[in-house]
Amino acid sequence: MEKYEVYQNEPVMFHNRAFSCIGTGRMDLALHKEYLDQLALVQKKIGFDYIRGHGLFCKDMAIYQEFITPDGSVKEEYNFTYLDMVMDAYQDLKIRPFIELGFMPEQMASGEETVFYWKGNITPPADYDKWARLVQNTLRHLMQRYGENEVLLWPIEVWNEPNLPGFWKDADRQEYFHLYEVTAKAVKEVDERLLVGGPAICGVDDVSWLQDFLDYVKEKKLPLDFVTRHHYTSYVPDRVGHYGYIDLHDPDDAFSVLEKSREIVDSYEEFAGKDIHITDITRRIFRMHRYTIPVITLRMWRICCRDLGTATRHIRIGHLAMCLRNWGFRLLRFMVDLDW
Repeated sequence: MEKYEVYQNEPVMFHNRAFSCIGTGRMDLALHKEYLDQLALVQKKIGFDYIRGHGLFCKDMAIYQEFITPDGSVKEEYNFTYLDMVMDAYQDLKIRPFIELGFMPEQMASGEETVFYWKGNITPPADYDKWARLVQNTLRHLMQRYGENEVLLWPIEVWNEPNLPGFWKDADRQEYFHLYEVTAKAVKEVDERLLVGGPAICGVDDVSWLQDFLDYVKEKKLPLDFVTRHHYTSYVPDRVGHYGYIDLHDPDDAFSVLEKSREIVDSYEEFAGKDIHITDITRRIFRMHRYTIPVITLRMWRICCRDLGTATRHIRIGHLAMCLRNWGFRLLRFMVDLDW
């Protein structure tokens, strides 16, 4: 049994990371009025600092275009209309983007493998120079439209869960490291002050992935302003008929995974003390029995506010995807109704 000693007149530091960042499904959802109405309610009642979502470079955002000129050559073109609409909405709601660079534009992709029903392409670029130009032109546009000082506050994360074959073709470690190298250099060429990081891994071979990633970054002397990982605290749901039922990890056991990541990062002189952003957290909520939702919300809130908020140095909660992904803002509405 744990023993706690409380001293009435001794201040205790509490770093509330739970409201740092919220997660969304994909970026183009912000083109819909209903979505923005819900996000406005969330911001009014809670007020998150950042929002992170998939699909920046996917078809529905329509940023990357190619067309064939009369002489038969292929010309690259960029359309930022929808991007501006999304970012303008975020600005109006006083929330900043935590930019996730992905997935691969269909016309630039080296393969046809996709994820989700909206078909985010998970293959490397067929031409890394084109990818670098896409990243740079997007960032330059954002800085021109919203101002350098503002965009410098927007963290830039390279891809999403490359250690899973469902999100990065074959979970090819070396290919992702190359993607990170090209991308991080491209970002810094736009402005050295921009913040870039990765590897955005989840809990599959996460120890070796993180170590190998940091080894690669160290050997190549690449920019790395922060480290990102994901943290799922539930087992794969058991399906019973129409529903899925989730068993949660013990909070203390789940917390040890994050401590291990902190230990690995701090073991490198070059990276010791760098922020670790948790940019996705327990999103296995689908067709769940309705009475399970409050239980998971309360258990996860305990981890967010008590454990991660107080006990871990430089680990920040981002992307509370359990609240948003696939469920819209329903769980946050539940929290709001309880006046949390």
